[in-house]
Amino acid sequence: MRYAIEAYDKHGFLHAPKWLWLGWLLLAKAWVVFVVAGVSRDSGSTILAYVYPDHDMLYLGLAMGLPSIALMWLISLRTPERHWVNRIVSWGKPITLVMAVSQLLQSIYHVYLQAGLFSWTNGVIMVALLWFSIYVYQSKTVKDCLRSDAVGS
Repeated sequence: MRYAIEAYDKHGFLHAPKWLWLGWLLLAKAWVVFVVAGVSRDSGSTILAYVYPDHDMLYLGLAMGLPSIALMWLISLRTPERHWVNRIVSWGKPITLVMAVSQLLQSIYHVYLQAGLFSWTNGVIMVALLWFSIYVYQSKTVKDCLRSDAVGS
């Protein structure tokens, strides 16, 4: 065993690291903004217009956030009997990397549309996406937690 016994769930699967969960939330940021705008009744449209002035970018962000939301949901459904769930979760690393790089490219496109004008929001998001991509690519813990087989099997 490479990790402490507490790092595994009752089915023998390694728990996802907190940084992976935070990265998945970053990839689903359009969904977070959408839910916050929906909860705040009167100022919801103002929040959406401020964060996503172009509605097409909101829809693109919602579509690009779906795989990370699906992975967050499916990783909690893993059992040794659910082979189809385990197989989908085992594809989590390449799916996460593709989504992170595509959102990084989308952020670069936003900077291009603003004629290179610096924005702290774009800068922080781009650095976070770049860091998260490197983390997912190099982390042995992420690789081990997204394996399709449990330790005991």
